[in-house]
Order: sequence, then C-alpha cells, then structure tokens
Amino acid sequence: MRTRFSILVSGVPMNVAIITGQVLSKPNERRLESGDYATAFDVVTEGEEGRLTVPVNWITTVRALVSEGDEILVVGKVRRRFFQAAGHVQSRTELLADTVVAMRRRVAVRKAIEAVICTIHAEQG
Repeated sequence: MRTRFSILVSGVPMNVAIITGQVLSKPNERRLESGDYATAFDVVTEGEEGRLTVPVNWITTVRALVSEGDEILVVGKVRRRFFQAAGHVQSRTELLADTVVAMRRRVAVRKAIEAVICTIHAEQG
C-alpha cells in the first residue's frame, strides 16, 4: 500500500516527519535508568530519490513490538545527535519516533496520519 499526501504550510516552522517502510534488521532495545525503553532500528523506505535507510530511535514506557521485516509507519521528529566515538565528536541524524504503527493496522495508520494533520492545522492557528 503506497499512500501519498502533501500539506502546504507557510510561515510556521515545524519538525514533523512521516515515513513508511520495512524494519531492516533486528531492533536494538535497552532499558533506561528511568525505566523507559529505548529501541533503535533502521527503516528502509523507497522514494523518488530511490531506496533510503532511515535510523529510528523510539523511547517508550513499554517494550517496543517491532521486528525485522515488519512494514511500519513512523511519525516523529528529525534530530541530530552528537556523541563521542574513538576520541572524536561524531553526529547522527535520526528520526525520533513519537508513534510507530504496523502498516497492516490500517485504521491505526489512518488515525496516526490524521493526528499529524490536526497538529499541523492547530500550529497554523
């Protein structure tokens, strides 16, 4: 299922990203000191520019239920994270997920997209 939509927003800065694709490999999950779970995984998506791999980081209060090969929709924000590695500062641009939904759950996918549209319209005033 390939759904395309576009929304024109002018004069309102916002950071909203929606992708659909397949979980590329087994998600890496770790428990944070807060008790939340941080799950990192890559999503492969196809676009006009070809095949893209998007790193996703999802922080939830319960264990994430995503597996390698799952077709999913991810709604979130793009962020650039800086960290030390091998004595150098490095960065990674990733999608910080707010919502992750299996594409087979069509009603939940539609509701997730409608929630983003409502948020965008509310931001416009």
